[in-house]
Amino acid sequence: MSLLKRLFGTASPAPQAKQPAAPRPAPAPPADADEPPIEAKSIDDIVHVDEVGDAEFYAGDLFRRRFRSDPPGYPRHYVAFYREGRTRYRPAGYIHYSAFEDTFLCGGMVIDDRVYRRIPAAHRAIIKSAGGIAELMLRETFARLSAAPAIWGYVGDKQAEEVDVRAGFRHTHHPHVMVVWNRELPEAEKAARIERVIALGPF
Repeated sequence: MSLLKRLFGTASPAPQAKQPAAPRPAPAPPADADEPPIEAKSIDDIVHVDEVGDAEFYAGDLFRRRFRSDPPGYPRHYVAFYREGRTRYRPAGYIHYSAFEDTFLCGGMVIDDRVYRRIPAAHRAIIKSAGGIAELMLRETFARLSAAPAIWGYVGDKQAEEVDVRAGFRHTHHPHVMVVWNRELPEAEKAARIERVIALGPF
């Protein structure tokens, strides 16, 4: 070490003041977080029924909650979507159809009571006055499957039976089998078709 360094030492650099860390920006709330319920005049403003290709994606958890099994792989799946806000939609109901001969078997209907409880009172009143989400799903799907000679239902619940009748189902001589006739058929043919559906058992 040189004499000058021993005599005078080496000046230490002045400590730098510690700069406070820049605050992390708060995450931006979703654009629709404060979106109010839309104004509605009819059920069509807030509930839309659409056919979906993947029942598991839209209604898998709902189906398992009601039926304790995975949704089936039947080819026709329909979901009722409730419009929570201008850009928010939530699955509120599900129903499926399976082909039988040239007709369809209707089953698996379920309404999500958790979603229904979250619906504002004004919207619930509109939905109720239109017959409810289940009735809307039936009417919409019946119309979309109207090319089939008949649509069949197997009903064991009185409340569900009331909805089915309002939507267009009619009783047969079997206590649980109901039908929508989409075509005028001879009575003998109707009777034969009914017997073949009864032979299937519950569906």
